[in-house]
Amino acid sequence: MKHKKYIVILLSLVLVFSLALLSSCQKNIKQEEMKEENTEQATASPGKPEIKEGTPATEKPVVAEESDTYKPEEAEEPAKAEATGPTFVNLTDGKTFSFADYKDTVLIVDFWAPWCPPCRMEVPGFVELQKTYKDKKFAVIGVAISTTEDAVKEFIKEQKVNYPMIMGTDELRKEYETKMGKPITGIPTTFIMDRKGEVAGLHIGAVDKSVFEKEILKLF
Repeated sequence: MKHKKYIVILLSLVLVFSLALLSSCQKNIKQEEMKEENTEQATASPGKPEIKEGTPATEKPVVAEESDTYKPEEAEEPAKAEATGPTFVNLTDGKTFSFADYKDTVLIVDFWAPWCPPCRMEVPGFVELQKTYKDKKFAVIGVAISTTEDAVKEFIKEQKVNYPMIMGTDELRKEYETKMGKPITGIPTTFIMDRKGEVAGLHIGAVDKSVFEKEILKLF
């Protein structure tokens, strides 16, 4: 009888201890869950992200896929872009334009604007030169500055321009200012480029078509 009594007491103690241990684990789990919830709330609501000018706000950070994987083709992309040079929109036909496509070509590069009377005076002559010598690896390139695309497109339509016209960028302008050794302060400013891409002639102000024609014929 005493042994049975001891066994009952022992089982009771084990049961009480088990219940106490189980209660403690559940309490700890709830505490951890509460900690995790608090951490998630603090992380999920850090306040509004700083939005810089020109940077769109996003709900999620952009993560590059397979950022740890080396891809040879990705490494070669900068070299490819550098080789082709910057691209522009040819407002005459809407296609992509690049000076890299005009290597070994005699060029007239004309910095102009539709609102400039002397600039407008030169365009009919450029149209004729483009039509006459386009098969001799020659081209006129109009670089519009201090104007809008709409104004250039309207002018192209009115004058039936047959050569590429692009919107000038600061980088392109600086490139040609370097070639001429001083800033472009007036338009039209027109460069005659030989087949090596070097400046063969430079004109600031309106020039008659015959002058341009005489200069480009020397370069063919």
